[in-house]
Amino acid sequence: MKWREVMQRTARALMVPIVVLPVGAVLLAAGRFGPEFLGAAGAAIIIEYLPLMFAMGVAMGFTNYDGMAAFAAALGHVVLVAVMLAVSPGIMIEGGRVIPNEMSVLGGIMVGGYTAFLYYRYRGVRLPEYLGFFSGKRFVVLVTAVASVVIGLALGYLWPPVNRVILSLGDWIFATGGYGIFSYGVLNRLLIPTGLHHILANLIEHVFGTYVTPAGSLVTGEVARFMAGDPTAGFFTGGLFVAKLFALPAAALAMVHEARAENRTQVAGLMLTAALTSIMVGITEPVEFVFIFTAPLLFVVHALLTGSACLVAYWLGIRHYGYALPMFFINLGPAANPWLIFPLGALFAVIYYFTFRFLIRKFNYPTPGRDVLETKAQTVASGRAEEAALATRVIAAIGGLANVLDVAACMSRLRIKVLNPARLDEGKLMTLPAAGITRTDAHNLQIVLGTGSEQIRECIAEAANKMQLLTLVAPLDGDIIPLDEFPDEVFAKNMLGIGVGILPSGNSLVAPTTAVVAKIFPGGHAVVLKTPTGLEILLHLGLDTVSLQGHGFLVLCQAGETVQEGQPLVKFDKEIITAAGRKLHSALVILNAEVVLEHQEAPSGQVVRGRSPVMVVRH
Repeated sequence: MKWREVMQRTARALMVPIVVLPVGAVLLAAGRFGPEFLGAAGAAIIIEYLPLMFAMGVAMGFTNYDGMAAFAAALGHVVLVAVMLAVSPGIMIEGGRVIPNEMSVLGGIMVGGYTAFLYYRYRGVRLPEYLGFFSGKRFVVLVTAVASVVIGLALGYLWPPVNRVILSLGDWIFATGGYGIFSYGVLNRLLIPTGLHHILANLIEHVFGTYVTPAGSLVTGEVARFMAGDPTAGFFTGGLFVAKLFALPAAALAMVHEARAENRTQVAGLMLTAALTSIMVGITEPVEFVFIFTAPLLFVVHALLTGSACLVAYWLGIRHYGYALPMFFINLGPAANPWLIFPLGALFAVIYYFTFRFLIRKFNYPTPGRDVLETKAQTVASGRAEEAALATRVIAAIGGLANVLDVAACMSRLRIKVLNPARLDEGKLMTLPAAGITRTDAHNLQIVLGTGSEQIRECIAEAANKMQLLTLVAPLDGDIIPLDEFPDEVFAKNMLGIGVGILPSGNSLVAPTTAVVAKIFPGGHAVVLKTPTGLEILLHLGLDTVSLQGHGFLVLCQAGETVQEGQPLVKFDKEIITAAGRKLHSALVILNAEVVLEHQEAPSGQVVRGRSPVMVVRH
């Protein structure tokens, strides 16, 4: 997996536990004016159990909301914390207080990450029959607990000095005052196109900075410290109210006024929806994606002005936390100088409005409604379609369900990974009612569809579940070769069926999906599997290798055996095969292709056995 894709998935996973923060904030606010038990509930969410929720949420985000992965992460986090505290109680700070030897939210994120790794590594493991109850996903729970013991033991000794470094780093960041706050505001916006701003925000909001409550509890991160009454917390987040409640709506108004007169009404509808989304929900992408790519200078100016708003808010002593208008009132209790946000916001609204109008006109940027030919596209893009109908349009634009490897929703955008980028329909993508479409690499794209993105994702997932889609992972390490390029007409002309070819770089053949071993060819050079839905899959190693009569092949399965995805089937020796003058070209072929309604193969590239998808089949 490429680093960019890893970071994208990390940012997406971090959004899962963040959804609980508004609930905690509401309960804390209610506890200040009502029954104390409500405040206790809010404190449990935001202060006491937030690391545990990050562990579970991150694991779910990486594993497509698998419940067993979440359970394993919860167990792993409990074990990790217990072992670390048993090894060392913590470090002493000024005043004789002890900071417990815990990793807080950072530990939760780490546990969620390695739980997801172990989930994909061991979810298909098969144990001997007398231990069969612990096979599959149940084994993930066991191995996560064991891993947490080992990791907890190591971190029990390693974390205290690392914790001192993090404390020093957090102190340095907060000691920089306005410079650090300005830099955070700028980077928080500049990372928007990649979606990685969530990672930066999580470090500031949940990791850096510590505070010991009057009751003696240690809390970390800007949010928990702010909610716990730390008088130094809230400076990094207070200024963002200015951008979301005032500045971006003013930019939207500027774009409306710069539209052609005949298009202004349509553009106003689009921008009004985007502005209200920013104000009421705190999601800014519907406004920002209108100009991020078509007017990059506007985006840079927007980032600098956001940093400036945060800096001025710091100078004015504004401390607050939230990301939308309702949160402004919910979190008023621990805030300082919160009402200054309104005059400061009005000032920046004026600056944004006139700056955007000047730059749009000066450089003739193609913001919505400024070009006659673009008006129709914008009209389509601003139309209100039913979620199911829009999901259908998205599916058609990305090459059909058989081309979808993964789809997830993150706040206002769909994150989609496709098997074959060549199947993307650029024309249909452009007509989607999206505020923006970005490509992070050839196989991954993001479509900004607003706050209904999660519902659209569910519609796509439901459609996929109804279609009996089967994803086959690579049975070999190596490079994909289209079957029509095979130096053997039987494969090249699909006489046996449809499939993909692989030039192996390793020495192990594994099952591409869970299935029953239907047949093992004499010598072990080929295996036929049958899936629970009736697909017959031929796995063939090399060309004309039947003549080797088993020399160089070691069969690890038996006919009638049920094998799990990624389970080794055959070990083979490439040197023996090539020394005998045989080619290594190997294939995965669906023999009963007549039952396949739709299929998509990976076009090219290196694959990893048991992990890389090579073919999606609908039957």
